[in-house]
Amino acid sequence: MKRFCLVAAILLIFSAYANADVTYTIKKGDTLSGVSKKIKVSAKEIRSLNHLKKSSKLRIGQTLIVKKTGPKTYTVRKGDSINRIAKKFNVDVEELKDINLLDSDSLKPGQKLLLKAKPEIETAKINLEEEIKNISESEEIAQMNAKERLILFAKKFINIPYKFGGNSIMGIDCSAYVQKVYNLIGITIPRSARLQFKEGEIVDRESLSIGDLVFFRTYASFPSHVGIYLGNDLFIHASSKGKKVSIDSLKTPYYLKRFIGGKRFIIDNAEIEITKQLHAG
Repeated sequence: MKRFCLVAAILLIFSAYANADVTYTIKKGDTLSGVSKKIKVSAKEIRSLNHLKKSSKLRIGQTLIVKKTGPKTYTVRKGDSINRIAKKFNVDVEELKDINLLDSDSLKPGQKLLLKAKPEIETAKINLEEEIKNISESEEIAQMNAKERLILFAKKFINIPYKFGGNSIMGIDCSAYVQKVYNLIGITIPRSARLQFKEGEIVDRESLSIGDLVFFRTYASFPSHVGIYLGNDLFIHASSKGKKVSIDSLKTPYYLKRFIGGKRFIIDNAEIEITKQLHAG
C-alpha cells in the first residue's frame, strides 16, 4: 500500500512538472539578450510572456517564463472573434479554423475550441521516400495500371502527420498529399484544392470511380479540402481532424454535408481502349 502511494505521488509530481510552464531564474550578470541566446528564445517573446517593457530591469532571483505551455482549449466568450482568439494564443487563423473544422468565422458563446491539434501519431521509422523509390523501380509496379499504382502509393502515406501548409512526409496537408501521390504516377495537378477543382473531368457522387478526387467545402466558401476516392464510399486524405493521412467515409455526416463533387484525372483501361477504337474508325 505504501509503495502504491509513493508511486502515485511521484506520478502526480511528474504530471505537474510536465504540464508546467518552462521558467528561468535570473542569475548575477544575466541580461535579457544573454538569456535569450542561452535558451534560444527571442528577447521579444520573453518580454511578451512576462509583460516586460523594454526599459524593465532584471533582478537576481527573478523567475521568467520562457515557454508557455498554455491551455489546450478555449471557451468562447461574448464578443470574441476568431481573429482575436487566434492572436491571443498565437495561432494562425486558418489553422485554428481547420483544427476545429469551422467553415465560417462565426462563433457562439460557450463554444469550445481546440487551440492545438491532437498529438501526431508516430509513423513507422522507415525511409518512406526510399521505399517508394524501390517500389517505383520494381517489376511488380510495371504490371499495374494507373489506378492500382495510385492507390498503392496513396496508402503508403497512411499515418503521415497532417500539417496545415505542409508538403513533406514530416507533415502534409490535403492538397499537397494528393498532388504528391498523383505525381508519383506521372500526373501533374495544381498545388491547392481550389485550383485542383478547376481541372479534370467533372464527376458526381453516384459516378465516382477509384482514383477520382473528392472535394469538400470546409472552412471556406471555395473548395478547401480534397481526398482520393477508394470505392465503397471510402476516401483517403490528409485529415485535419485526425491529424494524419487516414481513410474516412463519404457517408460521415461532416463530409456528406460538405461534399461538392469529384474530378477525374485517370481514364480506366476499358475507356482508353474504346477511345482508341473510335479514333481508329
